[in-house]
Amino acid sequence: MKTLNRILAAAGLLGSAALVASLSAPVDTAAYSTIGGSLSTTQRDFRVWNNFSDTQANNNTTPHPSFPGHTGATMAVWKGQVEWASEPYAGTGAGDGGTSNPILGSGGANFDNTFQGLATTAGSTNNNIHSELSGSSGGVLAFTETPISDGWRILYYSGWTWHDGPGTVSSGIDLQGVACHEIGHSLGLGHTGTGGATMYASISGTGTAQRSVETDDINGVQAVYGVKSATKPHIGSIAGTLQIGTTLTINGSNFSSTSNEVWFTEVSGDGVPVKVTGVASTGGGTQIQVTLPSGIEDGDVLVKGNFTGGASLSNAWPIDVGAPAGDPPFISSISPGSGPAGGFTNVTLTGSGFSGANSVTFEGVGAVSFTVNSATSITAISPPGALFNLADVAVTDPEGSSTLADAFLYSFNPAPSISSVVPNSGPIAGGTEVTISGASVVGVSDVQFDGVSGTALEIVTATSLTVIAPAGALGPADVTAVGSGNSTITGGFTYVNFGAFVNVGPGKGSLLGTPSLTGTGDLSAGSGTGFTITLAGAFPLKPAYLFVGLSSIPAPFKGGTFYPLPLLTSLVFATDGTGQVVLPAAIPAGTPSVSFVLQYWVEDPFGTFGLTASNGLQCIMP
Repeated sequence: MKTLNRILAAAGLLGSAALVASLSAPVDTAAYSTIGGSLSTTQRDFRVWNNFSDTQANNNTTPHPSFPGHTGATMAVWKGQVEWASEPYAGTGAGDGGTSNPILGSGGANFDNTFQGLATTAGSTNNNIHSELSGSSGGVLAFTETPISDGWRILYYSGWTWHDGPGTVSSGIDLQGVACHEIGHSLGLGHTGTGGATMYASISGTGTAQRSVETDDINGVQAVYGVKSATKPHIGSIAGTLQIGTTLTINGSNFSSTSNEVWFTEVSGDGVPVKVTGVASTGGGTQIQVTLPSGIEDGDVLVKGNFTGGASLSNAWPIDVGAPAGDPPFISSISPGSGPAGGFTNVTLTGSGFSGANSVTFEGVGAVSFTVNSATSITAISPPGALFNLADVAVTDPEGSSTLADAFLYSFNPAPSISSVVPNSGPIAGGTEVTISGASVVGVSDVQFDGVSGTALEIVTATSLTVIAPAGALGPADVTAVGSGNSTITGGFTYVNFGAFVNVGPGKGSLLGTPSLTGTGDLSAGSGTGFTITLAGAFPLKPAYLFVGLSSIPAPFKGGTFYPLPLLTSLVFATDGTGQVVLPAAIPAGTPSVSFVLQYWVEDPFGTFGLTASNGLQCIMP
């Protein structure tokens, strides 16, 4: 198949230089791959060290009954783990959003894992911990260290903006989707060439689509762990007061008559489940009754039969463990007792009964984030508040709430101090999201680029913020953070001419809507970053014909309008499971400036003449 650069070169329009280095059809090998090894039942635990620094990674503070005791990044990773489970999690698989398949728990293999709470470090390569790693590494989002049979570790680069959902993520990177992909590696799967699969080597868009394992992924995990056995223990429901020291009833099937083990999430977060051993079942293996032991916390419960192998361990079932009756939270002190009105002060709450805490508020506003360290200690990050206000601080759990009145004084913000802008260049049209860091950005209310305010300003941490650069003039621009004073980086952002992507006319739709064709990135010759052409909203898994021309002479065609005339040629691709085709490209150094026009026509059973069409897109080199 010819690529776009070969076509234009053959037309004699670009001399000997190729226009696009890699605008060619993806190869689909249509098969999962494995990397060797598998996890035994002694390596089914996973933990999260929630050191994710992005506010967006922990702004989902709404509890969900299937993921008790945890929100934010921890819940997002937990969802990624249970997606590979042997059956729908908690019976229904509810709890996901933003995907075409919202059911969590689709593996159908002899594999289930146990959530073992929060770690306090990243651990070693075989401690089965998810955590953030500072810095970045080119286009790498995250990676898995995989001894496999002896455990794993998954690290996510902080250079990306991580989002915890729970619905569709429209910007940044979806933590749940990337976690689901990396977890596949931890199970022993390699990359697949099947487009739309979770284990495909690259994500689509923000990565939300990777939350749901597809047929190829399922075939892979079943190949490693075996198709779910008909004799595998199964939990269908639990009942009881769920307080430590009371009786828990587990209903299901295929429990061994004697010597079952019941696994719980341990409160210490050391990765080793609390196990009650020697437990008998009744009702022909359909019911187990066990006393809830001490030293456990909100998480999940599993039953292991008295035999070996992956088929011996049941599905995981969420359990919201109540503290012993009469143990509501109580706050005795907070330290420090004051901080900037802009928020982001790290405080420690001391008291008792904190184990089940699900909310920390300052004058009714939720903390930016909080971590329950123990039954007597919580660390939290204060939200913004009104200057000189003495805020009530409250901790809440299912058994009650405790408020420390007038406990935190909101004082003056420090003067802003910024030192870096990443990325430090972008197109003159604006629209580049940049991260600005320095000694302090608390209370910053505006960021200006040569006096023009950016948009979508968000304070992420006490030392970093994100903002979208406005349009600007070619060349360097001073970047100024405005708050309790100003801080300026002279020439901190450079406006460059990356060329332009111009919509030259509407497409043709069907019952599913009209496909869109967009371009992003750098159209200049010799760019190190290149550009990307993206078709979206087309019918999934259908041929997509990309037509190429050097000008646009609109002409009626098949109930729509054809734009790239005179036509040079066409290329054939295939839409993925979400109806997308993503083509990365780069223009080699020395290529003369040129304009070219693209349009997709896609097979669609609901379209007139069986076709839909994207808008026309003119790509103008600078």
